[in-house]
Amino acid sequence: MFPNWAKNILFLLVYMISGLILVIIIEDLLSGTDLQPLNTAIESAMVAIRTPWLTTFVVSFTKIANPFLFASVAVVLAVALIFRRDSYNAILLLVALMVAVVSLTMLKNLLQITRPASDIYQIEGWSFPSGHTTLATSFFFLLSYIFFNKLKSVGGKVLLIGGSFAGLFLASFSRIYLGAHWTLDILAGIALGLLSVSFVVLMFNLIMGENRSLRKTLDM
Repeated sequence: MFPNWAKNILFLLVYMISGLILVIIIEDLLSGTDLQPLNTAIESAMVAIRTPWLTTFVVSFTKIANPFLFASVAVVLAVALIFRRDSYNAILLLVALMVAVVSLTMLKNLLQITRPASDIYQIEGWSFPSGHTTLATSFFFLLSYIFFNKLKSVGGKVLLIGGSFAGLFLASFSRIYLGAHWTLDILAGIALGLLSVSFVVLMFNLIMGENRSLRKTLDM
C-alpha cells in the first residue's frame, strides 16, 4: 500500500516519538517531579470504579493475557509464517519480541521501581516498566504490521486493527486497575514496545531493502 521509503519514515517517527516519551518518563522518575501526581490521580480513579464482578473479570483476564501467552502465540505465528514461505516476517516477529524482552529486563533491573501497594492483587518483581504492557504493545503492533496487507477484505483489516487496540487497552487497563503498576509504568511499557518494534522493523527494512536476494533466500 505504501512505498518502502514512506514506511521507513513512518517507523522512524514512531521510533523517535516513543523514545522521547520513554526518556521523559525515566527522567521524571529519577527526579521525582512533574509526572508523579498522575500516578496518584489515576490510582484513586481506579479504586473508585472497582466492583466485585469487574475485579473478577480483570483478574481472570490479566492471568490469561500474560507475557507467556504472547510469546507462545508469537512462536505459533512464526511457525505458520515459515510454512507459508514468509520466513522474513517470522524472524522479524521473534527478533522484535526478543529485543522488547531484553530492553524490558534491563530497565526493570536498572531502575528497580517498587510496585504500588494493592489490596486486591499481589505480585512480585519490579514495577517499571510494565512487562504485560510492553509485550502486549509489541505483539499487537507486530500483528497489525505483518498481517494487515495479508488480509484481503476491509472488514478483516478493521477487525485486526480494532482487535489489536482493544487487546492493548485491556492489557494496560487491567494492570492499573489491579494496582499491579503505576500509570507511568504503563505509559513507559507502551513507549518501550513501540520503540523496540519500530527499531527492529527499521533495521530489517534497511538491511533487506539493500539485499533483496537475502530476503528471497529467507522466504524460499
